[in-house]
Amino acid sequence: MLDQINEQLKESMKPVTELATLNMSTLQALAEKQNALFSTLLSGGVSFAETASQQKDVTKLAEAQKAYLEGLQETVTEAAKETYTLVSGAQAQAGEMIKGLSEEMTAKMTAAATAAK
Repeated sequence: MLDQINEQLKESMKPVTELATLNMSTLQALAEKQNALFSTLLSGGVSFAETASQQKDVTKLAEAQKAYLEGLQETVTEAAKETYTLVSGAQAQAGEMIKGLSEEMTAKMTAAATAAK
C-alpha cells in the first residue's frame, strides 16, 4: 500500500521534476554564457587600455577606440542572440511539457469520470 502511494507520488511529481531540471540546466547554461561574456569584455577592455596607452597620435587612438567599440558591439549582440535562442528553446520545451501534462490529466479525468458512471 505504501509502495503504491509512493509510486503515485513520484509519478505525479514527474512533470514538476522535469520542469525544475529544465530550469536548472537553462540557468546553468545562461550563467556559463554570462561568465564567458564577462571574461571576453574584461580582456577586451584591458587590451584596449594597453593599446590606448601606447598611442601617441590622436588619430590612431580614435581608430583603436572605434575598432574596440565595434568589436564590443558585435560581442554583446552575439551574446544577446545566443541568450535569446537558449531561453526561447527552454520556453518551447516547457510549453510542450505543460501541454503533455494537461493532455495526460484530461485523459485521466475523462477515464475516471467514465469509470464512475
